[in-house]
Amino acid sequence: MFRKLRLLYYNNKEKIWVAIGIIVFVVVIIQIINYNIKKNREEELANTNISKTEDETYLPSKKSSVISDTSVSEKRLEEDTNIIDEFVEHCNSNNIEEAYNLLSQDCKDEMFQNIDRFNDIYIKDIFAEKRDYDLETWNATPSRVTYRIKYQNDIMGTGTINEGFIEDYITVIEENDEKKLNIKEFINKVDINESSETNGLEATVIAKYYYYDDEQVDITFKNNTDGQIVLDSKDDTESVYIKDKKGIRYPWFGNEIPNQNLILEAGESVTLRLKFNKLYNENRVDDTINFTDVSINNEIVTLEVKI
Repeated sequence: MFRKLRLLYYNNKEKIWVAIGIIVFVVVIIQIINYNIKKNREEELANTNISKTEDETYLPSKKSSVISDTSVSEKRLEEDTNIIDEFVEHCNSNNIEEAYNLLSQDCKDEMFQNIDRFNDIYIKDIFAEKRDYDLETWNATPSRVTYRIKYQNDIMGTGTINEGFIEDYITVIEENDEKKLNIKEFINKVDINESSETNGLEATVIAKYYYYDDEQVDITFKNNTDGQIVLDSKDDTESVYIKDKKGIRYPWFGNEIPNQNLILEAGESVTLRLKFNKLYNENRVDDTINFTDVSINNEIVTLEVKI
């Protein structure tokens, strides 16, 4: 039986491979056609769902905000999508400097201190191949709009089909009267400069950094006592937390801070970046940062700093 099959294969090898090639080609063409039909239908649906409101703003259904009833004006939406499209085009064309120049200064300082770092951890990671993208409004405030962007395989540019995508959150802000971008889930930075002192421990909150899925705080501690201060024992994972105006607590990721960094000798100061388990939502307004397990000369005290 197997001998007959082998003879049949060798006698008709060229015809068999031609047939297989034709089948593969037809399958690819069908997938491409289906992809284009689906994309055209989505675009038609988005266009037919644009509704004009009394204040001359537009809220396309595809662009509706995910977490709040905010709408984005047609003009603002067009300006934002233009700069995002320009950014993606530069990334796809490997115009790294042009893409880098579209980022805000805060984003550069926080995420990409130089163009090589931007290339290494963003361009090479996401744009190793040509990318298309889908965009929807995630959150909008008077000063900025954050979009959920899904980078997809560019089927027309690469000729290959990949149903997976890479998701990011990209925020459009105004900087020196120009549109600029915050990317890689970085939403914005807020300067604070609020201080508080308890039993000789001085704490100054310098700034907060909002990300899509966490909140980070730069804070400087200074030991004004003659003894040792331990900022936290780590016996309780929720002993350090942000409290919002409604009293809801968001604990820190204390495991990310080495224990030795939490010990201050007499006269010593240290600046730490603390991360908190707080998903971004502008309606959850911070009130204080609380340190409830501070040891000052072996006495446990609580330090509260307004933010």
